[in-house]
Amino acid sequence: MAAEAPKISPADVAAGLMSVKIDGMQDLPITGLKMVKTGEQIVFMSSNGRFALYGGKLLDVWTQQEIKDLPDIDRIARRIDLSRMKLNIDDLGPVTVGRGKDSVLIFIDPRCPYCGKVMKDLQALQDRYTFKLIMVPVLGQESQNIVVQLACQQASKDQKVQESVRQRLLKQDYAGLPTDNPASCNKAPLQRAIVTAKLFGLPGVPFLIAPDGRTHSGAPESLADWLENKPAVVQAPGNTDKTEKKP
Repeated sequence: MAAEAPKISPADVAAGLMSVKIDGMQDLPITGLKMVKTGEQIVFMSSNGRFALYGGKLLDVWTQQEIKDLPDIDRIARRIDLSRMKLNIDDLGPVTVGRGKDSVLIFIDPRCPYCGKVMKDLQALQDRYTFKLIMVPVLGQESQNIVVQLACQQASKDQKVQESVRQRLLKQDYAGLPTDNPASCNKAPLQRAIVTAKLFGLPGVPFLIAPDGRTHSGAPESLADWLENKPAVVQAPGNTDKTEKKP
């Protein structure tokens, strides 16, 4: 039977694919796919465990919502709904700036210039939002030393010490910080922050999560407009990434 089967050329395959009517297409925020076998059941999962494909259904495991159509990608998959997750942001040792009703989560590296832009922009929005700055070292050993020192100080119950950490971050002024590892320090919040950053699959810093779950990698051209979900202004050709990635 194999000998009698008609030969199919690559050109025929390509022509067949080109003839398929496609009504729409969306990229899924999935990095890697793993096959998981449990008993007789096979489940395909994204590498961070967020998306699961089984029985012909695609499920957002974090929010327990099924993704059925293209609009669901933007409504569900491209958002991180912290209210649906069993995650206490305060367990990550955040540096809090502002006193507004709506909370904004921002992952930063203390030495990242684009993070500095975001931290400069957010200072004018402190009455409208509460910003939770989560420090993660992505720019090498110097960043790691700074993050450890600031995280250990942030764990202090002394409000003056916490205010000093806040001002150092906002000004990106780390002169005079010790270089030796602190003798006693609760590093659990920092460790949880790093694990959470990996879980979220951060492509770089800054990484922002708006009150409605929208995410943004890099420094928005206008932080206020992005938080209000206003249409972005089209930028001229050039470096529009505005994200610091791991070296």
